[in-house]
Amino acid sequence: MSRLIQDLRYGWRTLRKSPVFTVVAMLTLALGIGANSAIFTLINAALLRPLPFPDPERLVLVWEDTSMFGMKDSPVAIGNYVEWRAQNHVFQQMGALERGTFRLTGTGEAQQIPGSVVTTSLFYTLGIQPALGRLFREDEDQPSTPKTAILTDGLWRREFGGNPEVVGRAVEINDEKYLVVGVMPTGFRFPDSNNDIWAPAGTRYSPSDFSNKGRHNTMVVARLKPGISIARANQDIGAIARRLERDFPQTNARVGAFVAPLRDHFVADLRTILMVLGGAVGFVLLIACANIANLLLSRASKRRREVAIRTAIGASHWQVARQLLTENLLLAGGGGLCGFAMAVWGVKFVAKMLPTGIAAMSAVTVDARVLAFTLAVSLLTGIAFGLVPAFEMLRVDLQQMLKQGGARQGTTAGSRRIERGLVISEVALAFLLAMGAALFIQSFARLRGMDPGFRTANILTMKTPLSSRQYRDPAKRAVFYDQVLQRVESLPGVVSAGFTNGIPLIQKGDVNGFTIEGRPRLGENVFSNANYRIVSQDYLRTIGVPLREGRYLDRHDTADAPPVTLINEAMKQKFWPHDSALGKRFRFGDSRPWVTIVGVVGNIRQSGLEKPPSAEMYLPAAQDPTPLTGLAIRTNADPKGLAAAVRREIRLVDRGVPITDVRTMEEVLDREVFQRRVQMLLLSIFAAVALLLASLGIYGVLAYLVSQRTQEIGIRMALGASPLDVLLAVAGQGMALSVTGIAVGVAAALALTRVVSKLLFGIAASDPATFLAVSLLLLLVALAACYVPARRAMRIDPILALREE
Repeated sequence: MSRLIQDLRYGWRTLRKSPVFTVVAMLTLALGIGANSAIFTLINAALLRPLPFPDPERLVLVWEDTSMFGMKDSPVAIGNYVEWRAQNHVFQQMGALERGTFRLTGTGEAQQIPGSVVTTSLFYTLGIQPALGRLFREDEDQPSTPKTAILTDGLWRREFGGNPEVVGRAVEINDEKYLVVGVMPTGFRFPDSNNDIWAPAGTRYSPSDFSNKGRHNTMVVARLKPGISIARANQDIGAIARRLERDFPQTNARVGAFVAPLRDHFVADLRTILMVLGGAVGFVLLIACANIANLLLSRASKRRREVAIRTAIGASHWQVARQLLTENLLLAGGGGLCGFAMAVWGVKFVAKMLPTGIAAMSAVTVDARVLAFTLAVSLLTGIAFGLVPAFEMLRVDLQQMLKQGGARQGTTAGSRRIERGLVISEVALAFLLAMGAALFIQSFARLRGMDPGFRTANILTMKTPLSSRQYRDPAKRAVFYDQVLQRVESLPGVVSAGFTNGIPLIQKGDVNGFTIEGRPRLGENVFSNANYRIVSQDYLRTIGVPLREGRYLDRHDTADAPPVTLINEAMKQKFWPHDSALGKRFRFGDSRPWVTIVGVVGNIRQSGLEKPPSAEMYLPAAQDPTPLTGLAIRTNADPKGLAAAVRREIRLVDRGVPITDVRTMEEVLDREVFQRRVQMLLLSIFAAVALLLASLGIYGVLAYLVSQRTQEIGIRMALGASPLDVLLAVAGQGMALSVTGIAVGVAAALALTRVVSKLLFGIAASDPATFLAVSLLLLLVALAACYVPARRAMRIDPILALREE
């Protein structure tokens, strides 16, 4: 221990004698280690940390397989869940939930609270107990029993002031009295962070609903019996699905089922981008190590005489190596501490990449695993960047070093090869990061700049969900919509307004099956499908969807008029590709009236900017009883400035209607591409750091080369070499290393195209223009790094250089 303390003291004194070197080295390491720790924090939360449930590896999701409709992991019909629960032999427990919203009143302004209706078995399946109160009882899952609710800790504190007496008290939800029976632990939300309240399924389902096998809106969670594998569970649930297909062909034809780990659903495609970001920060750390190694190699030539003297007076190679390793670990430790602080600071930013589902169950925090990772990286880094310089320093010629001129000997040929190899590696790694950042920037720009098919400028959107009890009558809902539209459209600055059941990019689902007149059916209980949108007459004009054929919906399309619809170009191309769709008819089910197509409108990317437009129909609100929840308002000024006035007008119609999700259409688009924006920014930051470190590496090698070759350069200039010749000679060496590094980087980037291609949008991973642009950028950065030491070389005074000897 005394020797270790002695080595630490000596190492600290040595580093203090070179404060510039020490600070630069620690900051360089801090950048590399901090970036790795921050991304590892994200990987830890998403992939490594156990989910906060007992035996989380036994928790699975059970999905319907409806590949015939283009969806493998499809929500489940509650009737199928009931059959699965009764027939399976592999699950210890099963629970189900359906996402929904709850209208909370009595605590101030009416609010729409996101939540879920759940079977009473759900929380027992998850193994979660409330912090206050109790879980639902089995009898509370029936429609005839008093309604109950469980709150999240956040809703309890926000709306009820954290008062424990709320448990056991009735609150007004959906215009009915709900008894609050429990409050969940702090931070618990399921199935994602947008869930604040749970109610038993009996509050929404009737007894007949529990046998409904045609309405697919449920998420099913199950806990495997001990010793049961995923493969075994899939065999069992697959056999049940085949029996249901045989027994209920009208609803279960070609509907399969499968089991998947709970975490897999919430992580989704995050693994690939985490792998890319992990590789990126790994490259940054490698560049940092290469830089420090080059700095240490430069110092090694100056410290050889010190090593020779210590060896001459009896120090063994192991003692010298131990001392050098101690110094390196001190550097790495300092860099690791700074890097850990940077990671803690950057966690809030990288946490935004985590999907809401996994974020609700595994918060992005710096825990013991992250701390251990940072320590391990610091130790390995200290060893990695110090090995080569240490070996070089120990390979000294003792007699030569102790001669009078030995102290002024430069680096060895081996050291110079290593230095140049490290610079080439830095440039190659920097090229890879810059290439990745350039591809992600272009992907984001193309995605955000894509025409979504509707107007985005000067559009204000919001949700106005109506009470299903108060507005059960469709005629009463129609009066509300008409009054709101009249009031809103009379506001100064408002051009038009319209209601819909799904604002683009917010409500992405709602598919309905139909049968086309004059065509044979696809099969027993098998229908054609298209997105199903209900709109007021001016909605499509408000959001700027262009008319291609026929007419828009208008005031004549009333409840008493013949049913009509508009379709988009995708639906026209899918079902009537060779003739006009105007006048064609289809209907829903076998007993509903025929609906006539009166117009064809442009495609909009309702389901996402990265997805091709789906077949879509638009039916007039007057002819369909579906409640409309989305309001879009077109203005001729800043739409945000009208939000308060619009709220006021809606309150004058009905003060009890919640007004939620108030945002401009531009904000809707920004939210849609938010994940890609974060990914782009992270890669761009890492690429910028890599370019900076690579340029510093080139600069450091050339600056040291100039300092070592001062006498040689002086002799050349004395013999007639011009300053320009010296400039070109020195800069040429740096540029030769850079060009070699770029060539290696190009080859490596081409080899990695498969990894990143699935993460890109609108651009190929091997795009020649991007390769050329990034190569030119690296050459410019290298040229700038070469210029300063080259310029210093051309200013060497030959006479002063020759006097040094």
